[in-house]
Amino acid sequence: MDNTILFHSITHETAWVPTGMAKWGPHDVDTGYAARIPVRGTEDESREYRNVRYLPGIAYLARIGKLTLMSSGELWTERFYQPSGRFNGYGYFDLDLFKDVEMPLVDSIPDMRIGPSWLGLPSVESARDQRLASSTDPLFRSLVSQLGPSNSQDAWHIRTAEVNEMFCFLTMDFKLLKTLRARSNTEPVKSLRTRIITPEELGRYLWLAPMDPVFLSFENANSPVRPDLHWPDSKRQKPKRRSTAERS
Repeated sequence: MDNTILFHSITHETAWVPTGMAKWGPHDVDTGYAARIPVRGTEDESREYRNVRYLPGIAYLARIGKLTLMSSGELWTERFYQPSGRFNGYGYFDLDLFKDVEMPLVDSIPDMRIGPSWLGLPSVESARDQRLASSTDPLFRSLVSQLGPSNSQDAWHIRTAEVNEMFCFLTMDFKLLKTLRARSNTEPVKSLRTRIITPEELGRYLWLAPMDPVFLSFENANSPVRPDLHWPDSKRQKPKRRSTAERS
């Protein structure tokens, strides 16, 4: 499962809900409270939201042991050098659909010798780039020749899924999907047994019913919840740019 899925699995975030001005002694102060709100409104018609609506069902099947979701060593290292909140939520009240779902690795975490640049050691990203550039794996090299050097990470993830005989590589990287479909009749893409598909495609294959995440707003909630609100742009917010929520 691609890390793009983990990013979109954060369906609710922590928002500041203003309640207006109030007196605090001689001072007028803005008041409000933190609450869990959906990232997107139910009227969202984007392709991202169409796919997000299948994530609750996929997570449920994985949680009860009817579906096994796997990650890999390289996908793990990708999460290592990016902000942890990107895949786990930035706020205390955020809701992560896959929080309690185990995702074992199909392979091992790659050996890394990393450290600060002033010691002449590479960063995690540089070590990864060197690792991929030096790989002579024939399937990986063939995929890179079709997808381009800028997609070398994705080529490795697809190669990993293929050699480990995964049913599919689940992703919401729509740019990658477009590139793959444009080359669907060329090798080695044509001969891949592993399907590269979206949550919506997997959900339809498994006959899952899509669900608006707003119905999960109170899931394991230990905070105020405002399911009637969502972010104005229906996108996940970074902590420093979080805006006031608006009604759905």
